[in-house]
Amino acid sequence: MAKDHRAGSKVRGDRLPAILMASHLLEGDTVFLSDGGWTLDPTAAKIAHDAETAAVMEAEGKAAAAANTVIEPYLVPVDLTDDGLPVARHFRDAMRQKGPSIHPDMGKQAEFAPLD
Repeated sequence: MAKDHRAGSKVRGDRLPAILMASHLLEGDTVFLSDGGWTLDPTAAKIAHDAETAAVMEAEGKAAAAANTVIEPYLVPVDLTDDGLPVARHFRDAMRQKGPSIHPDMGKQAEFAPLD
């Protein structure tokens, strides 16, 4: 029998700070919860520094999934750069955060500052 698959970060240990990542239902793009809703820009992602904020963000993600805006929203543990920008800790989430790896200078991901 097939194993039940659940989305979520694969990071072990500290789960905070974190951002909320999902896939846009109609476009298929990776999106991030921001103060103004969902965005393609990972640098604009809202950052949870405590469990209460993380719970509120998860609830927003579940509501957006119920409204068929996004699918599989989940919290992604991040490290913060010196500039305060979130960078996913796990390589899977980091790849989703950076966008397509072929010609990163083109497409939607080219509009945003690189996350390194």
